[in-house]
Amino acid sequence: MVGTPTYRRIHHHRSETQWVLISPKRTLLALVWIVGFSLLFTWQRNTINGILLFRRNVPRVIPKLRPYVFNLTDFGGVGDGLSMNTKAFEKAVLEISKLGKKGGGQLNVQNGNWVTAPFNLTSHMTLFLAEDAVILGADDEKLWPLMPPLPSYGSGREQPGPRYGSLIHGQNLTDVVITGHNGTIDGQGKAWWNKFKPEASQTYKGSLNTDYL
Repeated sequence: MVGTPTYRRIHHHRSETQWVLISPKRTLLALVWIVGFSLLFTWQRNTINGILLFRRNVPRVIPKLRPYVFNLTDFGGVGDGLSMNTKAFEKAVLEISKLGKKGGGQLNVQNGNWVTAPFNLTSHMTLFLAEDAVILGADDEKLWPLMPPLPSYGSGREQPGPRYGSLIHGQNLTDVVITGHNGTIDGQGKAWWNKFKPEASQTYKGSLNTDYL
């Protein structure tokens, strides 16, 4: 028996690529949008950078905290990191000491590096360190006065004998403020600590730590 052949219809699907034509008007609008967005982004970035740069370049205003305000430069101070400013500090403190009954005085230490030997404060005084102002202790030990040892140091804590005075000193004072805009008081104590050895020195080291106000 001969079988009857079966015929099947095979469908072939041919994929066709359709091209979508964009009108010149739409292309132009897209380019304008892209360019406009880029310009806006660049403008915003430059504006923000300009504001930050402006803020960095504008010094912070020193507030008036006392009825009478002085700058260290009023008394001949020079913040070049080389000139000695002890006399300027002493003159300023002397002037402020006369203002106790009038609310006291404020001494501004402006931006710069102000080298000085130890000096005393006075009552009713505010010492204000501006931003980037640095008070540097003189590295010549001959400029540091010797003072009797303090009982609070305790027996046997350090060598017996006198000690060097603190960079900024005061005794029996009232209403004294040391503040500022992150200024620095740097006693330059590294050389002192390296020099100090119990077997080589009979002198106390003063308070020469670095403080940030």
